[in-house]
Amino acid sequence: MGGDTGIRDVVTGLYVREYFDDVIARELERSRRHGIRLSVLSVVLANFAELTKAGEETALGAVVEAARALQGSVRETDHLFRWEEDEFLLLLFNADAEACALKVGQLDLLFRPWRTVASPVPHPVRVRVGGATHEGDLVFATVLQAARESARAGAHGPG
Repeated sequence: MGGDTGIRDVVTGLYVREYFDDVIARELERSRRHGIRLSVLSVVLANFAELTKAGEETALGAVVEAARALQGSVRETDHLFRWEEDEFLLLLFNADAEACALKVGQLDLLFRPWRTVASPVPHPVRVRVGGATHEGDLVFATVLQAARESARAGAHGPG
């Protein structure tokens, strides 16, 4: 990670939220230049408060394992961020609404077993995933908010 000091989260190794502005400016320009869609997914540990009550080790374990699972599910062109203590953001380049919905479904399937004893930590983990696609003249902040709200509301991937 050497050259990534300051842009990586110390717990997960993912990009930090503060680095997002640099990345999104570059990706939006690339998206416009090539006429390619850009999608964003929000992945939320819905029962993070419950995990924290079970112990800091349990909560951090869930965060680390979720980050690891997400890292194994992204393409080289994607960007993965730790957005908040209980939320990750996945920026998908060259992903239209159909590709976004497919990725939401894939991640929901990936995390579904975590709701049971198959959880990688000694406590069930409920993960919710939401996504949105940047199209046309839409302000990206609106797309980002839509993805985050759909994950928090559990609109995709019940949990």
